[in-house]
Amino acid sequence: MKKLFGVVGMLLLLSLCILSGCLDEKSKFIGTWEIQDGSVSMTFDSNNKVTITGNGPLGFFSLSGVYDYTLANQKITFLSGGSGITLNYSFPASNRLLLSNDQGASFELTKQ
Repeated sequence: MKKLFGVVGMLLLLSLCILSGCLDEKSKFIGTWEIQDGSVSMTFDSNNKVTITGNGPLGFFSLSGVYDYTLANQKITFLSGGSGITLNYSFPASNRLLLSNDQGASFELTKQ
């Protein structure tokens, strides 16, 4: 019986660690981010919504409006209706967000 409680406890602890990692990653996004010249801003909320003002600076696509977003495997997907755009993301510093596509285009935003 003690072994069963030990195994269940370990599984519960492991699950909490995994989930807290996911929550911490999402919490990094919450707030308003702008590119350096201020022409584009993204405001992420805790309900998986992002409001984008201006036009996305990656050239071959333009996002403006309110979108759902999802995070998985260092990728963020902006969804509207049945379609979406997926970008790679990283945080090179605590107040910097780097978004890039698979073709090498990228832009950096600063948390406001």
